Amino acid sequence: MKYTEKIHAKRLLGMLNKKDPCTCCPAGKYYGGNIFDDMDWDNNQCETCRLFIDEGGALDFWECPCEGLGKQEAIKQTWLALEEKGYLD
Repeated sequence: MKYTEKIHAKRLLGMLNKKDPCTCCPAGKYYGGNIFDDMDWDNNQCETCRLFIDEGGALDFWECPCEGLGKQEAIKQTWLALEEKGYLD
């Protein structure tokens, strides 16, 4: 199954409702931290995640936004991207 931006946005909204969203991965099973366990994506989930908020390429390919930008900035940029891309009602 291909991990698309639409899937990512839906899972981001679920992740952001968690108590500590930066301990989660939107592509991980049950939003767990290890995306490589029990996943059937086509290995593009990290790129989709990074490009969702980092089209300019400030983050490394495999770098989690929470690590690369810091927790508060990553969450802020995620909300802004969700809004800009039309995923918030």
